[in-house]
Amino acid sequence: MLTSIHIDNFAIIDHLEVDFQSGMTVLTGETGAGKSIIIDALSLLLGTRADASVVRNGSKRADISALFDLSSLPEVSDWLKQQELDDESSSCLLRRVISKEGRSKGYINGQPATLSMMKTLGEQLVDIHGQHAHQALLRPGTQSRLLDNFGALQNKRNQMKSKWQHWQNLADELNKLQLSEQERHDRHELLDYQVQELDNFGISAKEINTIDAEFNRLANTNQLLEETEQQLHLLYQNEQNSAYELVNQAAFKLEELGKMDATLSPIGEMLQNASIQIQEATQELRYYQEHTEQDPEKLKQLDQRLAQLHELARKHRVDVKALPQLHIQLHEELEELNSSTKRFDSLEQDVARARQQFLKAAKGLSQARHKAATKLNKAISSNLAELGMEEGKFAVDFEALSEQKYNSEGTEKISFLVTANPGQPLQPLSKVASGGELSRISLAIQVVTVTGSSIPCLIFDEVDVGIGGGTAEVVGNLLNTIADKAQVLCVTHQAQVASKADQHYQVIKSSIDENTSTLVKPLLSTERNEEIARMIGGIEITQQTRKHAEEMLAHAK
Repeated sequence: MLTSIHIDNFAIIDHLEVDFQSGMTVLTGETGAGKSIIIDALSLLLGTRADASVVRNGSKRADISALFDLSSLPEVSDWLKQQELDDESSSCLLRRVISKEGRSKGYINGQPATLSMMKTLGEQLVDIHGQHAHQALLRPGTQSRLLDNFGALQNKRNQMKSKWQHWQNLADELNKLQLSEQERHDRHELLDYQVQELDNFGISAKEINTIDAEFNRLANTNQLLEETEQQLHLLYQNEQNSAYELVNQAAFKLEELGKMDATLSPIGEMLQNASIQIQEATQELRYYQEHTEQDPEKLKQLDQRLAQLHELARKHRVDVKALPQLHIQLHEELEELNSSTKRFDSLEQDVARARQQFLKAAKGLSQARHKAATKLNKAISSNLAELGMEEGKFAVDFEALSEQKYNSEGTEKISFLVTANPGQPLQPLSKVASGGELSRISLAIQVVTVTGSSIPCLIFDEVDVGIGGGTAEVVGNLLNTIADKAQVLCVTHQAQVASKADQHYQVIKSSIDENTSTLVKPLLSTERNEEIARMIGGIEITQQTRKHAEEMLAHAK
């Protein structure tokens, strides 16, 4: 369960710490005081996205953390161990930091955690039912999920989803292989021809580089010989102004000068070494000239080979240097096509087997859903009557789908049907005209379906909007009943609901020097009586409203 929350610099909250107990806790206060902001802060710890707008004006970052007791949640502790996020205690600390630039960091037990990890963990710890939950009820998949939660069918649902995914993966693979025989034959013919052509050509990346270099050398033999002859002349063969003679003269002169200034001697030695290197370079150039000659026949062969390479590359629409890799790819595709026939036969059997496994799992889930639906129909219809819709009826509708429409939810479409008035036929929720009726229907569904949930902390954020009087008292009783099985945190404007709580906090907005902040104050006896009286009578609290509040609290005990 949620044991505490700590909030710094979030929205209009400056600093806030609240401790929670088991049972039913309510947060009350004036409109705009920040009651739902606390729930919004908690939502960030559960993996919802955030941006810079949540950071309190003038602050560098918002910092939110919450502590949960896991002593009765071994499956959550096991998950933390698997993720290496446990701290060997019976508690878990979630933390989220959002900078004013919009950067966000999450932590689980002090260790960095991704948003996905926080969401996965959060779904096991808290379930939030907002004032717009009736809108979520209209979304595809929500109704089947609620039915499964009520019937504790999550394991059957997950098993069926796994079977569905396995079937679809195999079917996708089979579809890729399901080319027509003519297409397969044509592709095989083309690949076989292309691979043989490249095999016969025998091209490799090393040969391409060698041919390029050799062709470039032979095509420029005349220029190479002429230019190297000129360099020989400059280096050695010019008797008066060759580089060799000039360097020798300078070396000799510096050797003489070194006798007068020793610092010049090393320079002379460097030039002597340079003279030796010039001699060696000259010898290498002479060797190059003696062994370099034109070879028109070889040049012609290389030219033809290069022309063939470029033609082959043009045919395959690739660069010449990409031909070796293309050869490998085409060869692999040919081998895959050769083996695909055998794979196709075995895959057909695998797909058929996977389909049967899915249908078996879907049938089992469907049977369990029908049993759960009978109980759900009765429970929600009863709640509708308690919530002021005496003639209201609820039913879960099952519509068989064609095989083309099978999906991860099963082989049937699940819809919640209701009627608010006698003599009216059951209709889908989306056809309910009155927003007030839809809110009460949504509340009845939420209250019933959470009883099958294994989540330890249930939050109801202003789900009682639009109701009052005896109906509000019924809502309070329903929420208090749920609190016998799970921790309930409720944001409410209804005195009848607040009076049923085991723990009561008042959320107060204060302004000091143009700075607005939110405070949370625990209420006991007299203070709680005053807050209930305010909720009953508004701004002006009279002795009559105080007495009414006392009676309401006394009746709730």
